[in-house]
Amino acid sequence: MRSSSPIPVAIAEGGPSVVESTPLHRRIDEAAFQLFYAETTPKLWAYIRRASGDGALADDLLQETFCRFLRADLPALEKMQMKAYLYRIASSLLADHWREVKRQRRWSFDFLSSTRTVEDAAQGGDTMHLFERLKAQEQTLLWLAYVEGLDHREIALALRLREKSVRVLLFRARKKLASILTNQGINPEGEL
Repeated sequence: MRSSSPIPVAIAEGGPSVVESTPLHRRIDEAAFQLFYAETTPKLWAYIRRASGDGALADDLLQETFCRFLRADLPALEKMQMKAYLYRIASSLLADHWREVKRQRRWSFDFLSSTRTVEDAAQGGDTMHLFERLKAQEQTLLWLAYVEGLDHREIALALRLREKSVRVLLFRARKKLASILTNQGINPEGEL
């Protein structure tokens, strides 16, 4: 069961107004943060690694995610809200990374000679390349729901969407992935 209590924060002199306007890294209890970091890091790193396809980049983005999280001027949050905010930061960093990669590719002649198409990868049996046919938001929705095990409310918090929108978007993403898998001769329902 998930804890619904906020992560302990140090109360600064001057009352809550001073605490609320102070960056999180100056308010959070170090032991509580270390525990939260240890619990959150493996799954967050796996999410970033899967989305980026690069372990070194995942390391960098993970650290940047936590740095931005600690610098944020946030009120006291519950553990689930903190985790959702981390995924929101990581998703934004990934989007920024892919925008930059896309910009660089537009101006690079090397890109034309070194790119493998998704169809080439699918012929080799790599299903992750089939997953990459989905839009970034669809990939994120499916990852958070089925790998991270977040419910619709938690996904909505992480992606700044309404809960009802998450239900619809997740349904569409599942259908699209099932269609991609079926077109490749993979039976998503497991029927023989």
